[in-house]
Amino acid sequence: MGKLSILSIALLLLLQRNVDAAIFEKEQQVKAVFEQMETDVLAFADEIERVYQNRCDIETLNQCGRSNFNDCTSTYPNQMCMDSSEMLVSACGSGSNGCNALWDKTQTAVRIPARLANGQGGNPSDDDLVESICYSRLAEPYMIKNNQDGNQMYYGSATGSLRIIPAQHSEVCGLYDPRRRPWFVAASSGPKDVVIVMDVSGSMEDYGRMELAKQSARTI
Repeated sequence: MGKLSILSIALLLLLQRNVDAAIFEKEQQVKAVFEQMETDVLAFADEIERVYQNRCDIETLNQCGRSNFNDCTSTYPNQMCMDSSEMLVSACGSGSNGCNALWDKTQTAVRIPARLANGQGGNPSDDDLVESICYSRLAEPYMIKNNQDGNQMYYGSATGSLRIIPAQHSEVCGLYDPRRRPWFVAASSGPKDVVIVMDVSGSMEDYGRMELAKQSARTI
């Protein structure tokens, strides 16, 4: 084998070694990101579990009625213009002027589906829903402290409430239900094989029953 061939093989081996090293480094970086995400999520879950234990405290209930901001009618006290490079709301344009939407990083906001806002002043009347809003408010200091720029932190309950930071007004009020989101369904039920049996008799055409059944099947 000539010197040129040996040199070519050596260069190829060196190149492959560099490529392998670069791939390994990227894999380690990705692994570190996922490990940090897992750590953060578990810590947040511990915090939610902690505040849940205090859901019946009188002080918790007293503060709850005066201190929750919702995503439709509240005026956030410290809202500011969010740079489009940090967080982009498509409905507000491209943010080419340097500002895309108003956010408040010092407050959490509560979102509930419109059908649950059936009490006085658009407040919920369901006791379990009210309770979830009240005890999750105790996690607000943790969420403010640990939320990172350019990200959102949120907690969705089985009662239909969502607490989120930064606080921002929704594009359309009352549409968001965390229980219908893929992340909630996956976390609460886990992967499984499901067989759905639907009634296709003539009565299903009455009152939009078939369409409602299809929507429910898609949600599941």
